[in-house]
Amino acid sequence: MTTTPDFPTLVEAYLADLDRALAAADPRERAETVAAVREHAAESLAQHGTDDESVRRVLDELGPVEAIAAEATPVPAPVTTGRKTEATDAVLAVLAVVLWPLAPVTLVWAIMRLRAGVGNRALQWLTIALSAVTTFGGIVLLVLHAISRFE
Repeated sequence: MTTTPDFPTLVEAYLADLDRALAAADPRERAETVAAVREHAAESLAQHGTDDESVRRVLDELGPVEAIAAEATPVPAPVTTGRKTEATDAVLAVLAVVLWPLAPVTLVWAIMRLRAGVGNRALQWLTIALSAVTTFGGIVLLVLHAISRFE
């Protein structure tokens, strides 16, 4: 069974700083890096002693925590492809046809979502096309109806 030696306060603070600096690293690599630095510090302190001068020399040998953290692999960011189908986009496409009086609203809403870069672009373009056809078709029908009333 491995026992963890009691480190001087400066070394414990260094290890805590290192752990915080590695917050963005892969969790497994973070644990392995802290463990490796802890082991190296224990070996160096056993060899050089635990007086203040030796502790400072060991910490200088290890280098800044930022340099160690910079070498760690960051946690991969989630990949977004823009192909995710959101319920909002599907509902907008249906509303553009089923509730034709709302077609102008769905047209504006779909354009806003498309410009914001959220949701499924294919469904947004479909909604824009359906809303535009429905809106302009409705306008044409209203104009034709108005003309027919004056004849």
